[in-house]
Amino acid sequence: MVKIKEGYHMSPEEKLEFDRVDALPRKKCGRVAYYYKPETKYPARIYVFMHSEIWQDRNRRPMGLFHAQPFLTRPMNSGEIEYHHFDTRLCYHQYEDWQKQIYAEEKEAAQMDLEDPGSGLVFLDNLKGYLEKYPIGFQTSLKRYTDADGKFLSEDYQLDRLLETANNYTIAEIGELLDKENKQGKRLPMLVLLKTMYRNAAEGHAPNWKLDERKLKRKIEQAVKRKRVNFVRRIYAGSPLFAMTEILLKYPDYTAAMLESDLLKKRHVVKRKKKKAVTDLRRCQLMKLVQLLAHAPDEQAYHRTCTKFAIMTKAHNHRLPIPVPVKLEGKTEVYYFAWRTRENVVKDFVAKANQRGISHAELKKVQQAMVSSSYSY
Repeated sequence: MVKIKEGYHMSPEEKLEFDRVDALPRKKCGRVAYYYKPETKYPARIYVFMHSEIWQDRNRRPMGLFHAQPFLTRPMNSGEIEYHHFDTRLCYHQYEDWQKQIYAEEKEAAQMDLEDPGSGLVFLDNLKGYLEKYPIGFQTSLKRYTDADGKFLSEDYQLDRLLETANNYTIAEIGELLDKENKQGKRLPMLVLLKTMYRNAAEGHAPNWKLDERKLKRKIEQAVKRKRVNFVRRIYAGSPLFAMTEILLKYPDYTAAMLESDLLKKRHVVKRKKKKAVTDLRRCQLMKLVQLLAHAPDEQAYHRTCTKFAIMTKAHNHRLPIPVPVKLEGKTEVYYFAWRTRENVVKDFVAKANQRGISHAELKKVQQAMVSSSYSY
């Protein structure tokens, strides 16, 4: 029977659907197909498709197996047929570790032996025959990085060796090495190199691409210095008097000059806040009047400028419209613009008014077009 979690109570709708599907006849047989997916940017894996006879090529397209062929098939046992009788979708399993897959397949093989003696053992032997042909996992990659006992090689030797063979490692292998280094070694130069290799592998560089040793060396030096500076500042903040003694325990060649340099913090430049540009006519005129006040030639000019400034400030505070008087053919008319109209809009209007042959009727149309446009503000 299908496995239902102990203590789970089905709703009436679920119970009704379960009874409906349970009453349907079971399939008499089914096939299990095994596909190998080589490593891309994801680790290599093995897909196990249940009821593979109903899978179409297009169903395997998301896994990248549209044109693939199974390397092994077997009949489904009765337990699998019963369990997958209640599937509402196509079902498959995937494995990235042979050990886990063999453990799962041994249970299914035992059931196969009960139904057809010897068939399970034959299947297991066939499956284990593909262990070398279709490697999954990262056991083989670690041999390049460790000695016969599984211990890390010397750091300098590893750096040179990794630089020479950087293109031979897959992204999965680099990830495994990086994880092992984080857990065991934690050597900063090795971590910097492995992270650089991992990033380059993820970006998909060409096979003949090589690491820039000069840039890599500079990056390692910066990382080592940053680690030392952080350590020195942390120790000095805790005990300034005995900081040098504690630092020398970790860095025997450390000097007082280096201490002074490491404790020196660069001055942070305060970023200037951006201000919106002043574009409206009235505020532009007020700014010009401020400059005139600072350079007034005499007292009378100063008072005249103050009077203009006061009148314009009051008009601005009360949001009064901007009057523009225009005299044409001996007749003067005043054209009004909104209080926040931009300076260049008013200047364009004045330039139009100064054109020869223009009349007040034409100028009113120009002013109306400018006022009704959102570009004026």
